[in-house]
Amino acid sequence: MKELTTKVVVVGSGSAGISAGYELYQNDIPFIMLERGDKVGGAGKFGAHGIFAINSKQQQEKNVKYGYKDAFEGLTSYNHYFVNGELLSRFLKDSGQNIERMKEMGLPVTVEQSEQKAHLHDPLVYHKFNDFKDKMINWDKLPAKFESKGNQVLTETSAIDLDYQDNHLKAVIAEDKDHQKIRINAEKVIFADGGYPGNEEMMRKYYADYDNLLNLGEHKSDGTGIRLCEKLGADSNHTPVLFAHGCAPGQNINPMKRDSSVETLTNLPLLWIDHTGNRFVNEDIVYDFANWANAAHNVGGKYYVIVDQATLDHFKENKVELEDTFERQFCEVGQTPRTDVGPLKNIQSDFDACLETGEVVKADTIEELAEKLGLPVNAFKKSLEEYNQAVKNKKDEVFLKPADELLFTVEKGPFYAIVEHCATLGTLNGVNVDRNCQPVRKDGSPINDLYIVGNNVNGLYSDGYPSYEGIANGFAFVSGWIAAKEARQSL
Repeated sequence: MKELTTKVVVVGSGSAGISAGYELYQNDIPFIMLERGDKVGGAGKFGAHGIFAINSKQQQEKNVKYGYKDAFEGLTSYNHYFVNGELLSRFLKDSGQNIERMKEMGLPVTVEQSEQKAHLHDPLVYHKFNDFKDKMINWDKLPAKFESKGNQVLTETSAIDLDYQDNHLKAVIAEDKDHQKIRINAEKVIFADGGYPGNEEMMRKYYADYDNLLNLGEHKSDGTGIRLCEKLGADSNHTPVLFAHGCAPGQNINPMKRDSSVETLTNLPLLWIDHTGNRFVNEDIVYDFANWANAAHNVGGKYYVIVDQATLDHFKENKVELEDTFERQFCEVGQTPRTDVGPLKNIQSDFDACLETGEVVKADTIEELAEKLGLPVNAFKKSLEEYNQAVKNKKDEVFLKPADELLFTVEKGPFYAIVEHCATLGTLNGVNVDRNCQPVRKDGSPINDLYIVGNNVNGLYSDGYPSYEGIANGFAFVSGWIAAKEARQSL
């Protein structure tokens, strides 16, 4: 077995891992970073567009009044007090300074108002990466910087076990792409490997609607850190958290490419029907990603967007005064998003293509559509009648959808149903930790020499992701920093 020796092993090179590595690098602490993939980066590199922070220098310059008291009380209340108060406190108090660290790392961010329509008047806490492509490039420069001081970044290499004796870490056992084992003698280990979206067994254990869940998480994250901490007695008792982020028709449509009218229509407050043939929410919830997905999760992770031919024809030829929630979310820093949609010249061909993949279902009659979708026909017809009346009256008596969003009836065939799936960006539950990001046993005692961070830990959320943009990524960077500080100070 190959043998290496260092002070600290960092498992994972996403936001939490790269942040931990940077702290060790700055303080000349020898470390080895393990990355399962063929290049550094996790969800924070490839998907995240910004981070949450309070009391940053940028916020102070803008005289933002939303501070620690507001954030601590707001997040504690939002999560119904199912939070680790000490962990939340430390994260919040370090979050502002972390913005300056991001700049030092070559990952600068700028405080901006939330793009989501539902949060245009929220406190100014979202710090967006200045340029997404530059972020990717600069992230890839960090391994060489780390290695310039003699550290190692081992890609296509996974942690598989620990040598833990007499209440102390002796070594991390790793495995490379050729299945060769490596013993890394070390005094500390930081698990920053991003939760378990790539572990089907764990996903099925925690999510009853897994078969309908569109899993957009980092699939190389398979729960290794969580499982190895549990093996040593770490307490993992916590309600699973839905890290949801909107909904989508399926894996064949990439929302980032913006090349399908089908995907565009799913991002608008049209008519939504669940598996019982009923409406289930004010479709205006589409403008809040987290709550949008929560609503879908609540009806089994799947629902249908119902439109008729007249609606498609209208979108094909006209500009519609509705905002595309994805366009808002992914605009660049300083860019003003569109507040209308269309004309969508390719809408018919886009829908026809999705008929082949099963992402869209078409029928000439309501009865036929109900049969194809497996919906109770009477409930379905009643829902459509009530919705059509609401559109005509410009008044939604049940779900209170705004009048300016009640635009399209569903009356004349052919009829279309877009099959929508709740999308998740990853997992947010793992093991319980103390304020230093050390895993703790059921009696509250920390497990020596181990640290676990980012999406691997419990304590920041209750059952769903808060509507504060960038918290998961912000916590990943800050918790990696915290763990690295604690590790180096205890060497």
